[in-house]
Amino acid sequence: MIPPPRVPPDLLQPCAGYTGPLPQSEGQISDALIAEARGRACANGRLTAVAEILAAPILEN
Repeated sequence: MIPPPRVPPDLLQPCAGYTGPLPQSEGQISDALIAEARGRACANGRLTAVAEILAAPILEN
């Protein structure tokens, strides 16, 4: 039986987005948008890596 591909645990951890209070100024809104964009980019990168691992051919010895 062939074992399933192993996904590194760090790829299964959540990515941080904006977790602060409701933004009240343009500067705070800008900071929140940047944090959300970084979190989304992190999550998309991890999803891509997991998809590549799962799509990789399994080689038998």
